[in-house]
Amino acid sequence: MGLLVKLPLADDVDLKAIASVTEGFSGADLQALLSDAQLASVHELLERLDNDNNSNKKPVIDNVLLKSVASKARPSVSETEKRRLYGIYSEFLGSKKSIAVQSRDTKGKRATLA
Repeated sequence: MGLLVKLPLADDVDLKAIASVTEGFSGADLQALLSDAQLASVHELLERLDNDNNSNKKPVIDNVLLKSVASKARPSVSETEKRRLYGIYSEFLGSKKSIAVQSRDTKGKRATLA
């Protein structure tokens, strides 16, 4: 929700629908999507102002616009890369556990220097 605080969203925006089409997106991916939607809303406003002086004077991101932008967006990290990174992370966690076990096993033992 923090990404949306300062954005002018229309009441019809369905965030659950947007969330379903952006599964796997990073926070940066979502920020880029919202920035693209905001820019598109400004372009729409400028177009409306050229055609009609009585239109709304503020850019607003509505559901149709946000869905359109979201349909063109892609996550920055592929599924293959994500699996590779999770594998590395799992190995890291495994090595931390084995170090913790070694530390626990040697706890209380003293070395003598002769």
